Amino acid sequence: MAVEIREPDLSSYEPLVQLRVDRLPRVRRAQAEWPFVHAEEMAYLDFRAAYDGGALVGWANALRGRWFPPGIAMISVTVARQHERRGVGGALYRTLLASLPPEIETIGAAIDDAETESLDIARTHGFEVTQHGIESELELVDLPEPQPGAGVTLEDVSSLEFPDEDAVEALLRDSQTNPEAAEGFVSTLGSFREISAKAEHGIAALARVDGAPAAIIIGDIEQGVLGIAYTGVGRAYRGRDLAFTLKQYGHVLAAEAGATVCHTMNEESNVGIRRINAKLGYQVVGGAYRLRARRELVG
Repeated sequence: MAVEIREPDLSSYEPLVQLRVDRLPRVRRAQAEWPFVHAEEMAYLDFRAAYDGGALVGWANALRGRWFPPGIAMISVTVARQHERRGVGGALYRTLLASLPPEIETIGAAIDDAETESLDIARTHGFEVTQHGIESELELVDLPEPQPGAGVTLEDVSSLEFPDEDAVEALLRDSQTNPEAAEGFVSTLGSFREISAKAEHGIAALARVDGAPAAIIIGDIEQGVLGIAYTGVGRAYRGRDLAFTLKQYGHVLAAEAGATVCHTMNEESNVGIRRINAKLGYQVVGGAYRLRARRELVG
């Protein structure tokens, strides 16, 4: 299929967002809009779109956040269903790949786990599955009031401002034993502040034990959905149900701010947080494979 690949006009990115939402019904609009809304937080961002006779039939983006580990960028490709298997996705992918800065050595991607054909195509291009994220949701209705244990206090810190910021930053770093951090995606208060600044409403809560920062949860509300970006408990404070209690508190804060549902994604092997989510009443609604490939091996 002969198509024109060019940079899209981003003065209105609605057609691109709508195409992605139509093609992937499990993708929320806020997720489809994310690379456009957060463009300023990117160290690298590139878009390409495919047109057939002037009609949009697919688009793709490559991005690298400033908080990414060195040498990695993510590529995402979406093609309208009626134009699949005609080479459109491959043309978009190759164009973005050729334009990446030379220091990019690893390509990352994410594929809805219901898109088995897309996963097969990615594997033929040299990608390997490294993680399987499980998406879960909880309706924010009839919420119980959290019951913190002895010496535990819960604080609304949605401003992400702290009188003892160094101690909270140390907690955040110490708590990151998740698979993403092991790959080098280590979050800081600064990176969360950058992303939260663009959200409709940021939500964050902190648990203290005898006054010391012990656990934190951070997320944001977009279009009535609380998306939890991170939940972490300091290693010295684990085993006290702090994550369970803190998430309950975060749910209450979000509901008071207008959220009606909470959405989160956790690596399948991260059994601790997934067990907590199940106990809280979350229901699994889908998932996504996270893939990686060495640049010199893909094409």
